[in-house]
Amino acid sequence: MTTAVQAPSWLPDVRITLAQLASGILEYAEGFTGGTPFRLPYPANLQLALDRLTLLAWHQGVPPPGSVVELLQLAHTPFAEWSLVLTDADVDPEESLLAYGRPTVTCEELGKLRGDVEAELRENALMHGVLDKSQAHDAPDSYVAFRKLLISKPAITAFDLDANLADPHLALLAEEVRQAYADAPPEAIADGIVRTCQGCHGLRLPLDDDRTWACVDDSCPDPSTAGPNHRAADGVQWLRRELRTFIAGPGRAELRIAEAVSELGVMARLWPDFDAYDLSAFDQKPWVADIKAWRSPTRLARRLRQGLFAVPDDADRAFIVIAREQVRAHPRYLDRLQRACPAVGPGQRIVAVSEDQFINAVSRRAEAGR
Repeated sequence: MTTAVQAPSWLPDVRITLAQLASGILEYAEGFTGGTPFRLPYPANLQLALDRLTLLAWHQGVPPPGSVVELLQLAHTPFAEWSLVLTDADVDPEESLLAYGRPTVTCEELGKLRGDVEAELRENALMHGVLDKSQAHDAPDSYVAFRKLLISKPAITAFDLDANLADPHLALLAEEVRQAYADAPPEAIADGIVRTCQGCHGLRLPLDDDRTWACVDDSCPDPSTAGPNHRAADGVQWLRRELRTFIAGPGRAELRIAEAVSELGVMARLWPDFDAYDLSAFDQKPWVADIKAWRSPTRLARRLRQGLFAVPDDADRAFIVIAREQVRAHPRYLDRLQRACPAVGPGQRIVAVSEDQFINAVSRRAEAGR
């Protein structure tokens, strides 16, 4: 009988180390996008991640990064090219933490798992504030209008923002709407112009050559199509990073699925009961769903294992719906997710399905009821 070799007690966990590195990178990046020049020391999470990666490298007999600068250079490299073995790290070989100097969705998801504390506090404080105010005024339509604005307009001019705040539903949350946005970063401006993306309506930023402009949203449905240009003098605002990733990104799928359900003649409600879940379909014996757009099924599984949404007693069926973009990028996404999180497998109270599977199931039930 072969006995498994136990890792030394001093050896860091690879997954936690990468998540800590991701958190440090996000904090480091925030220092630049916040409009203030970066000053030493580096974020503590970056230095701690370097120390832990050094221990892992020594244990594996490979050279470690020599400094935080080298670590940031390594973060641009796909994990498949790292000399370190990253078994059980919840990453795919082609993924990286940085692309063109900016955090990737992989970095965002890893940071979220470990707890990108400052960003999560900002996101949670803002969203909880919106929920509290909407509930206090019994204004579910205000909450829905707030989320729809963030999803549909991740980049917005000052004039357009003011015009949207004239909506009575949004007027209640005017302060929170303004907190959700920040000035477009300096690198987004060239020749007095700010460029946008038609696919996600966010910003297009320059790549390394400073001549090629590209959408930086990994989940954008059409990143190659340029949107309208705005004058920088118009005061272009950009949705804050954590809200772009965890509200606007999955929100595009939420709006798309709700529209598809409505086109089938089925009542669709977004974020009912003040965001108890993402979508409800059918008035009688409703189907309820949380919609997810995480790039990695294993990282999503880890998140889901921390807790699933509460299914209402009157719900006939409950789902985790995976956005179409993720299933197309990873054809075995559902298999990997359900293996890593059996609680959303076949026969469970909440079942993971693809966007297309969900819409087809709604269509079949609607047809059967006619």
